[in-house]
Amino acid sequence: MLRVVFLAVPPDIQILDLTGPFEVFARCGGYRVELFSSAPGESVRASCGLKVGEAKDYRRLRGAVDTLLVVGGDGAEAINCDEAFLSWLRSMSSRVRRIGSICTGACILGAAGILDDRRAVTHWKYCGQLAESTPHATIETDPIFVKDGHVYTSAGVTAGIDLALALVEEDHGRRRELEIARDLVMFLRRPGGQSQFSSLLAAQASSLQPIEDVEAWVLDHLRDDLSVENLAARCGMSPRHFARVFSSEKGMPPGRFIERARVQAARTLLEESGLRVKEVAVKCGFGSSDTMRRSFVRVLGVTAGDYAAHFRRDESQARGAHV
Repeated sequence: MLRVVFLAVPPDIQILDLTGPFEVFARCGGYRVELFSSAPGESVRASCGLKVGEAKDYRRLRGAVDTLLVVGGDGAEAINCDEAFLSWLRSMSSRVRRIGSICTGACILGAAGILDDRRAVTHWKYCGQLAESTPHATIETDPIFVKDGHVYTSAGVTAGIDLALALVEEDHGRRRELEIARDLVMFLRRPGGQSQFSSLLAAQASSLQPIEDVEAWVLDHLRDDLSVENLAARCGMSPRHFARVFSSEKGMPPGRFIERARVQAARTLLEESGLRVKEVAVKCGFGSSDTMRRSFVRVLGVTAGDYAAHFRRDESQARGAHV
């Protein structure tokens, strides 16, 4: 029995950071799964209002631990834990086979120095903050999870389940991992990274009505000629001035915004329609499937063909299950 310890760091954990991965290990069998806390004697409270129950005091953790996972949650990025706890965590990192984090739990690992000289990831909202607070680590923004030596970090919330499945595969093989993924109705491997979930088109609101108007027009006319010259003309601006104002207001150049808008529209068609990749490319303004493939790789880290195949395979399996 491999011992897996989840470590909750109050004030509030994210409930899925704990229960999702916990369920994977518990369902697999072959693991002894336990919950400890950095605040002994308190119920483990989730940000959604649920209480998980009283966890064990981390200072009473005895015996060999195979895998130690730090749970993220509201306030974890603020590093509200004392030096005694961080010192204990540093010591534990050299005594376990694997140590890791779910979501903003990476901030706790970073505060303990465990991420120094390593690659890591956290929830996309906090990647910048983690990079600032952990200057000796390389913080990546897109992976669902990152393995660097015996240290594992995962992206936001449900990415902890992806990480737990990967750890099950390491221990028990791909077949067992696949069985659990099917049982939980999950991807065995998600297409793309977490950037596809990070509100690609949620650019900051603009105070300039012409910019807001041209944004709305673009989303309704993805097949049109969306050159800077044409968009600038719609706003009554010179191309250079338009590009500068758009970038300032939306946080990205017009070309990048258009590419991401087309990728988002293509994703929806690939997921919900029976159209071929080539047809989707034309409908979304890419012109060719090769151009769309390159854009998908840049934005999502996966080709459009692989993205489509993933969803259609799942749909086929679902139909087969009901025959």
